[in-house]
Amino acid sequence: MAPPYDAAALQRLASAVTQQRVDLGYNKIDVARAAELQINTYSKIEDAKPVRPTTYGKVENVLGWARGTCTDILNGATAPTLIERRSPATISPLHVEDLAKDVGDAVQNAAISVSDDLSAAQIRALKQQAVNEVLQRWKERGIEHS
Repeated sequence: MAPPYDAAALQRLASAVTQQRVDLGYNKIDVARAAELQINTYSKIEDAKPVRPTTYGKVENVLGWARGTCTDILNGATAPTLIERRSPATISPLHVEDLAKDVGDAVQNAAISVSDDLSAAQIRALKQQAVNEVLQRWKERGIEHS
C-alpha cells in the first residue's frame, strides 16, 4: 500500500514527472512500457494519486532520476535528482589520413582477392588512384587533410 502524502506533494510530483517525460519526448505509454507498468498505474502518478514505492522506483529509472527522487519530491524537494548518463562507448577523433589509408588498404585487398592477373605495380596504382579520389572528394566538401 502507498504511504499517505498530501495533495500538494502528490501534485508537485505529478508536475515533475510530467515535465521530465515531456522533456525526454516520451508519451505516457512509452514510460509505462519502459517501466514495465500498466498505463493505468503510471497515469496515477501524473494524476497526482499515490502508488507503491516500488512503482515510483521503476518510473525514476525510466526518467533518468536517481533512486528515491520521487520520495524526495513527495517530502518537499523542489527538483529531481538526475543521474548523469555516460555513453558506454568513447568516440575517438576522426583522422582523414587514417580513413584514406583504410580506403587504400580496402581497395588493395579487393584487387588482390578478385584478380589473379594484376601486377603489384597495377595494384599500387589502383590503390593510389582510389586514395587520391577520396581525398579530392573530401577537399571539395571542405574536409581538411594534410
